Amino acid sequence: MKPAISVIVPTYNNPQFLNPMINSMLGTYLLNGLGELIIVNNGSQPIKEYVGNRKNIRVLEPGKNLGWEGGLKYGLEHSDAEFVCFQNDDVLIPKATQDFYEQLLWPFNNLNVAAVGPSTTNAAGWHSVFLPNPLRTLSEVTYLIFFTVMVRRKYLDEVGGIDTTAPGGDDLDLSIRFRKAGKKLLINPDAFLIHHAFKTGERVRGTPDKPGGWNSKEMTDKTNKWLIQKHGFKSFMETLRGMDYQYVEPSDLEGEVVASYVRGPNIIELGCGARKTVPQAVGIDIAPNGESSNFIKESCVADIQADVSKPLPLEDGSVDTIIARHILEHMIDTVEVLNNWKRVLKDGGRLIIAVPNQDLRNTIPLNPEHCHAFTPESLKNVMELCGFKSIGFDDPKNGISFVGVFEKIPVLEIVNA
Repeated sequence: MKPAISVIVPTYNNPQFLNPMINSMLGTYLLNGLGELIIVNNGSQPIKEYVGNRKNIRVLEPGKNLGWEGGLKYGLEHSDAEFVCFQNDDVLIPKATQDFYEQLLWPFNNLNVAAVGPSTTNAAGWHSVFLPNPLRTLSEVTYLIFFTVMVRRKYLDEVGGIDTTAPGGDDLDLSIRFRKAGKKLLINPDAFLIHHAFKTGERVRGTPDKPGGWNSKEMTDKTNKWLIQKHGFKSFMETLRGMDYQYVEPSDLEGEVVASYVRGPNIIELGCGARKTVPQAVGIDIAPNGESSNFIKESCVADIQADVSKPLPLEDGSVDTIIARHILEHMIDTVEVLNNWKRVLKDGGRLIIAVPNQDLRNTIPLNPEHCHAFTPESLKNVMELCGFKSIGFDDPKNGISFVGVFEKIPVLEIVNA
């Protein structure tokens, strides 16, 4: 049976991210009859050995590195599906969004729609869930970023297909061509995946601080010049400014809220990573000081190396305040972990918790390591069960999380109650 969707993934020697991406796709409904996966192997990675004889997966071997645009064009030559999905090899589809491809597909009920993109953790434009005002519903935009995009093949062919002369910016180029043809571009935030971003580009071409590196000034200037020469300055600017989007370096609104509730001289921060919320805190992290990890791109600033899901290497009742930002949602046994943390708190000591807010969005898919979702009410119930009293909740206005402040109830108060 002819597939409805061909997902085309060009890749170049990137097994660290490609293999998990393939595994995550196996958890969707795509390969169960809806569509197929076409992997364009631009490098020498033994992909065929990894995928074996899995149904509806094809691995194409062009014999040379065709690059991103060339890989897409090569994949298109081997697809006759009505819809094609261009997808980076460094994305991951969470188990909670198994209907990912259906969510990209259904907006094409509008016959004027040419392309649909998802929401994600890391992307330019309006795809990011971490924008100050992220998209909440299906929305028309002036351009899409092609870390993942679903395209109607008929309209793609009508506007000339993939331009392999693009030095980058092929997503903006095709977005402009679709819109000049009177077609719509949409983002459906209910289609969500995790995007690691720039993994192959930085590995092959270098980081942005290197001359000619991926997303460097030289690369950006070359791409913009090409787009302006092809489409004109007016179309170029209308595309970029069409949604009045301007990137602003985000401030740590959540951190400012957390810091305002800190009390006492003896403060610890669990899972501190590369920076502490308050400088006087003793940082505790599973990564050692000065090293990075899968979760910390910068050097860790921990003062104590320890697994915060286990009993902490501190004396009973020795801490005035514990800061735990985006830790609790990762813990499998919430009650055991909270009791471990409570042990090191003084009577009346504070535990300040920041977690994603399930009242704002579906928070489990935001990170494949998330085990639990919380609302202020559900967190309050768990904390009171574990011997804490609620001091209050605060909204940091970041569109993602909430902050809960709790105090350890002395044993005598619990007994007398």
